[in-house]
Amino acid sequence: MQRIGNSFKGIIGGFIFIIIGVGLLWWNEGNNVKNLKTTAEMEDIVIDVKSDKVDSKNEGKLIATHGKLTNEKELTDETFGITIKTPIMKRVVEVYQWVEDSNTDDNGNTTYSYKKEWSNNIIDSSEFHKAGHDNPKEKKYEDKTLTSDDVKVGEFSLSSVQIERLSTNGEYTDYNQEKVNESNLKISGKYLTNSVDLENPQIGDIKVSFVYNNSKDVSVLAVQSGNSFIDFVSKAGKNINRIKDGNHSGIDMINSIREENKFLKWILRLVGCLLCIGGIAAILKPISAITSFVPILGSLVGAAVGFVSFILGLCLSLIVIAIAWIRFRPILGISLLAIVVILLVLLIIRSKKSKDTTSQVATSN
Repeated sequence: MQRIGNSFKGIIGGFIFIIIGVGLLWWNEGNNVKNLKTTAEMEDIVIDVKSDKVDSKNEGKLIATHGKLTNEKELTDETFGITIKTPIMKRVVEVYQWVEDSNTDDNGNTTYSYKKEWSNNIIDSSEFHKAGHDNPKEKKYEDKTLTSDDVKVGEFSLSSVQIERLSTNGEYTDYNQEKVNESNLKISGKYLTNSVDLENPQIGDIKVSFVYNNSKDVSVLAVQSGNSFIDFVSKAGKNINRIKDGNHSGIDMINSIREENKFLKWILRLVGCLLCIGGIAAILKPISAITSFVPILGSLVGAAVGFVSFILGLCLSLIVIAIAWIRFRPILGISLLAIVVILLVLLIIRSKKSKDTTSQVATSN
């Protein structure tokens, strides 16, 4: 009876899953259309320019340029006495802590397990369900980002936003032993730590590391503003301001954006679809729970519910995607609706067969 009661409680969660899944799918398709229009627009107007000269004729235009990254300013972390000539440097502080995981079985029983791991954020252990897994209340040292204010690519000056987006591809290891001793830490490879043994840390141990940019050449895709850059705002309302390591043409950077958008689109489609399927499965779960007491019948109904949940969730997802696309891509939208009709026909045929099989089993029993 407890299993049946828990399955009915899951119906509310099922509807919540469906609402979130449908909302995510709808937003994703609209965002995807904006991304497609934006990359197509950029491809038509982007101008590749050399970075050794700022041409005023390109003012306000979308340009792509690349060249040597230069910076004359040194950045210093006073706490640890670290000085690097770089556009950006980050202090990364990690704390060894308890993490709580939960697992709920088919009967609605939840169990909790605990593991230890390094984390940049303090994990609040006051909400843990089992005592004896206490984490520190705060970090002794906080994460910190330092940036230069005079960074150039050729004759172009990078904006503060672009400097913050530079990669941190260098790892600092040239520590000053005297300064480290003042902080009561020790050097262990690329880390400063209070741990006796980083291979076997204890709860509350910290490790501090520093990363920085050591790129030689970078590429920029943005709107020229004076001798610097600002965001490109597409007609679809998307903001683009890209900086990337290496030498790349405008088309190369736009294609890179396309690939990122494509990856995100399919990931969100998958997540939205799974939410819809999971939501419908939760709503239909009482059916399989009620019949679960009859061994053969329960197995057949459980399999049928799983199949129906998958088909209905998939159909719902395709309907949302199709409706979202009909306005912008009519042929694709209509094609998706046709696929939904085919899936629903298959579902009806399968349901009829399952019903006949279930009747035969019930009669034999």
